[in-house]
Amino acid sequence: MKRAMTGKLPLLAAIKRLMDEVMQPPSCNDGAESGEVLARETQVLAAVKKVALFAAGVASQRFLTALDEQQEVMADLADIISQMYALESALLRARKLAAAGRSTADVAAAITGLLADEAMGLAEHAARRVLAACGEGDALRTQLAILRRLTRLMPADATVLSRTVAARCVAAEKYPL
Repeated sequence: MKRAMTGKLPLLAAIKRLMDEVMQPPSCNDGAESGEVLARETQVLAAVKKVALFAAGVASQRFLTALDEQQEVMADLADIISQMYALESALLRARKLAAAGRSTADVAAAITGLLADEAMGLAEHAARRVLAACGEGDALRTQLAILRRLTRLMPADATVLSRTVAARCVAAEKYPL
């Protein structure tokens, strides 16, 4: 955040682009029918990235250069970024296994699906805390509405995904990856 505030990192420009995007009317095309491997998880990752930018933008507007003194807000932003990093890493690994035709690709996809839902939930919770620390009244209601719009995605069937992972673990008598 310090680098962004001094212009060394183009974070503020990315936040501005996101703010402009969320002010536009919602799109009817959510891209869920792309047929891409792990398409839903890719959408979740994109949404978590937007949540991170949005929360960082609201926090930087509220606290300006004193943001680094707001340790709880910074911790929540770090939590969102950690979820983003973990999901992106899992997604890249699952795609790599699928592209290589590995037998573990299905379980990697299932684990990534579970992680995507978990990451979105944790990122949304942390973002709500950031927004609550940065605003109140109508401004907070508006920001929460924007957050709901950013996080509005179809959840995965966690039961099926969990059973897929469990079945592979039992069959292999170990963690399959």
